Amino acid sequence: MTINHGNEIPSIHVYYSSVLNDSSLFNHLLYGIEEEGIPYFLKKKEEQSAVELGYQAALDSRLSVGIGVGNNDHIVLHYSKLEKEEPLFQIDLKNNYQQGILGANAARLVKGIPFKSFEEREAEITVPEEQPQKTELRVTGAGQEDILTQEEIAEIVTIVIKILERLNPSGGER
Repeated sequence: MTINHGNEIPSIHVYYSSVLNDSSLFNHLLYGIEEEGIPYFLKKKEEQSAVELGYQAALDSRLSVGIGVGNNDHIVLHYSKLEKEEPLFQIDLKNNYQQGILGANAARLVKGIPFKSFEEREAEITVPEEQPQKTELRVTGAGQEDILTQEEIAEIVTIVIKILERLNPSGGER
């Protein structure tokens, strides 16, 4: 990636195997990088191994951070100061959630801030089709799923309101 008289923009290099033919398979990875505000450079390569692609990407990047997407359904995050066979992270290509986390962690490596956990939990509010009057909160992550009933949600909201009232006894008035 170049601007202004051919100078390279410092960016995370993302190299992917030419066997894949479709970079949309790892869009969530790219979204994770973008969310952290770091530019990336995407390039199709003949190499097949995610580890080799990631390591070469890290060596080629002015930021020393590279990602390899191999034909073996793996994605690796590599750093140029690590041994080639010891990438920082390796995930499954088919896991979109972890792709986003890996992309964000690549950018966080550049920024020097703590990594996001691959085990973070996602919350999603759903209204089941068979019982549209019942609201549920599905909390998923780390291979588990918990379902909270409307009553449990109401209890949590009540507790949060009480805590907020204790923290701000004036009720928001100044």
